Amino acid sequence: MLSLTQARTLSISGAALPTYSTGGLPAFAPVRLQGSEVVGRLEDCRYLVTLRTDDAFAFSPSVTANLDLDKIVGTEVTVSIQLEGIGQFIPGLAGNAGLGNIGAGTREITGLVTAARVAGEDRHSILYELELRPWLYRATLTQDCRIFQDMSVVEITDAVLAKYPYPVDKRLAGAFRGIYPKRDVQRQAFETDWAFLQRLWEEWGIWWWFEHESGHQRLVLCDTMGGHHPHGAAYETVRYLSPDGKRIDEEHIHALSVTSRLTSGSVTVVDYDYTRPRANLTVTEENPRKTASADGAVYDWGDYSQPLAGAQGVEGQPNDTEQESRHLARVQLEARRCAGLRANGRGNLRGLTVGRTFALTGYPQQAANREYVVLSSTLDIEEVGDRTGASATYRCEAQFELLPANEPFRLERSVRKPVLSGPEKAIVVGPAGQEVWTDKYGRVKVQFGWDRQGKLDEHAGIWLRVVSPWQGADMGATFLPRIGHEVAVMHYYGDPDLPVITGSPVNEFRQPTLDLPANQAVAVLRGREFQGTASGHVAIDDTQGQIQTQIASDAGSSVLALGNIRRIVKKTGRADARGKGFDLRTDYWGVVRALMGLFITTDGQANGAGQTKEAKAAVGRLTRARELQESLSGLAQHHEAQQRDADQSEVAKAIKARNDAIRGDTPAGENDFPELKEADLVLASAAGVNVVAERSAHIASNEDIAVTSGRHVGLAVGHSLFASVSNAFSLFVHKAGMKLIAAAGKVHIEAQTDGIDVKAKQSVKIESTTDSIHLYAAKEILLHAGSTQMRISDKGYTVHTAGEHTVHAASHQTVEPQAKPVKMPLTDIKDAKVAEHFVLVEGGSGWVMPNLRYRITLSDGQVVEGISSATGETSLVMGESMQIATIDLMRKDGSIISTHRTAVTRDAKATYDSSRSDRA
Repeated sequence: MLSLTQARTLSISGAALPTYSTGGLPAFAPVRLQGSEVVGRLEDCRYLVTLRTDDAFAFSPSVTANLDLDKIVGTEVTVSIQLEGIGQFIPGLAGNAGLGNIGAGTREITGLVTAARVAGEDRHSILYELELRPWLYRATLTQDCRIFQDMSVVEITDAVLAKYPYPVDKRLAGAFRGIYPKRDVQRQAFETDWAFLQRLWEEWGIWWWFEHESGHQRLVLCDTMGGHHPHGAAYETVRYLSPDGKRIDEEHIHALSVTSRLTSGSVTVVDYDYTRPRANLTVTEENPRKTASADGAVYDWGDYSQPLAGAQGVEGQPNDTEQESRHLARVQLEARRCAGLRANGRGNLRGLTVGRTFALTGYPQQAANREYVVLSSTLDIEEVGDRTGASATYRCEAQFELLPANEPFRLERSVRKPVLSGPEKAIVVGPAGQEVWTDKYGRVKVQFGWDRQGKLDEHAGIWLRVVSPWQGADMGATFLPRIGHEVAVMHYYGDPDLPVITGSPVNEFRQPTLDLPANQAVAVLRGREFQGTASGHVAIDDTQGQIQTQIASDAGSSVLALGNIRRIVKKTGRADARGKGFDLRTDYWGVVRALMGLFITTDGQANGAGQTKEAKAAVGRLTRARELQESLSGLAQHHEAQQRDADQSEVAKAIKARNDAIRGDTPAGENDFPELKEADLVLASAAGVNVVAERSAHIASNEDIAVTSGRHVGLAVGHSLFASVSNAFSLFVHKAGMKLIAAAGKVHIEAQTDGIDVKAKQSVKIESTTDSIHLYAAKEILLHAGSTQMRISDKGYTVHTAGEHTVHAASHQTVEPQAKPVKMPLTDIKDAKVAEHFVLVEGGSGWVMPNLRYRITLSDGQVVEGISSATGETSLVMGESMQIATIDLMRKDGSIISTHRTAVTRDAKATYDSSRSDRA
């Protein structure tokens, strides 16, 4: 400590400080200044100024003790410290060698008055104390919660400090490539502005201090040692002189210790990026000090992966995780390493300023005589003369901490991120008119409930992932919250910069899917059509004794209900009961498709026991049916109704092949289910099978169709029964006979290319009950009975008999010969030259005449009879040459309605077009 004689060392100024009305002189005089400044530590930047009223003005203490302190608090004041400089003037020396008081001037300390108090009395004066802090202290009084998107630490600093009207000097080289990278999201989570900025600065390796000049305080932000400027001339070099050394007439350091400490030697950081989940983002930075045991390794979670969650989303540019992670690891390592070599000292140094550099000289340890940066300074300076009444003297003592200027420096972490516990409320946001706004990661944007800047649009929020109980790798369940929905947001590790949506609670405007508590037993999952009101749902109804599971869609009112079937209506929930079992219904189309086979059966498996494809009952029925087919086809072949080992036997073989495919091979083990080897459709019933169609029914097979009945087969046809067979038609009856009866109309039996055999073990009876029997033959008619034969042909009538020839007649006549030629109707179009069929229409209206009896007589003697079709068409008539056709339209009793004549001239070989048919 050194006391010097000088004019007043301390002075103070400030726009809000009171003055005497006479001449505007200050009402206060500073008598003591004590406090400290530390690089990057706001809580340690504080000065206390003791003021006394000037007793040269004989004002009553009742006046000076009642000043309005509120007018002072919150304003800036500047304390000035007079500096004498170094050197003493010596006349006659060349150049600057004899100059004195080099570097003399004033050191300023400007601060914000954060507290003012009346401290007591001193003789005839009133003492006041003012607490001064940097203007950054105001940032501790402002707390906010906001989100910064796609901004760097420097841009965030500018945004936060914009509200504070004070100068900032940025001496920043950048993290790499001269810049600081942008962050997707950085949140100020209910932190003071200072705490938020401090932790960002510490994270990115930025430190700060204040410089004072011209009555202003300037915040200096720095990230490189080159940003520290040297002291003025008086303090460019500071001498060390031990307390017991000789006295010198200059400010100097009288106590100094240099300390080397053991520090960590490496830092490893790790992070995770879900846009690159397999990327190894682990980075290690090593730079141990040259001490023993300097291999201490720090492993920490980094915060450098940026999954494009900011305003631009996946359209943004990915960050350089390699460079950023190395910078952040290096910052942590240097923050630990820089504590390894420090110097601490004391001296009567009025002008030693934090953030400035100086060169030390005169210290016994030669390595310590080097350039240093002042990291902290504690100053106590007092006007001793004012207190003692002696001549003007002052007392000054300073303590300080130094860092070698060639060592790296970073701030150790003093402010940690807030740890958020519990969910936060947010609203899903997006462009107007959209239901959902998402990206390829299923992220949605949200605006938090505390967000005062957002406008509830696509620019308001940040992109967040949505947690599902299970999803990923193209599996699981994905539910995207819709715009306007309230969601609950949690944070990984409690980190406010790592939010994730964990659920969506209800509120007054977003009620549960079904009315509650009326539907409290129903668990339901329901969607809603985009820009519409239709929906679908999956519901599980746990109502006691009435449980059901239901899948439904409003599209086509499509529903699959299982169990106790009951309608579940939108919002209302459980409605009327509809039955039990399962119900699959739709107002649209329905398709059941199975590539390997399909088995539909009413052969039950109680309580779901047994194998799914187990088909013993069905295979048993099919086996019995196949055996019946084989038995009856064998009888038909025995009676020569079919060929042996062919015909229906082939059908029986096909049935056996299908039955074997349905049964499957012998199971190979417990988990082998051999049924349905091929893609068969099996429809089996323990009771009956009913197939009903309002219109047509069609059964088709590219191979065989087998119909097997253990009892009867009944066919009831409301109109006509048609059978068209490509090859053979065989009908076999084993026991009770066969009947073919036409209650109306004729029975027509025709063999167009071969003969007709009618055989009976007993009598054959042909009978016309009301008309005649006509036998026609192109060549001859032979009648055989025992040894008698009768032949009728073109040559005549001949009877051969070994017995009697008896003729009974009322009279006998023999006249001249008269031929009655017989023309047989053509039946094969290959034998015809002309062919035609006719359409019967009503003369006046032109309407076709269906189901009308007709007879067509050709000029060559052919007669074709029949009933017109549903479109009024007749059968085809053919001839070996042009024919004149006489068409008789008849009633059911055979009487003629009308007669028409026309020519048959159409070429039988020409392509036939029914639209050109002649009309009668």
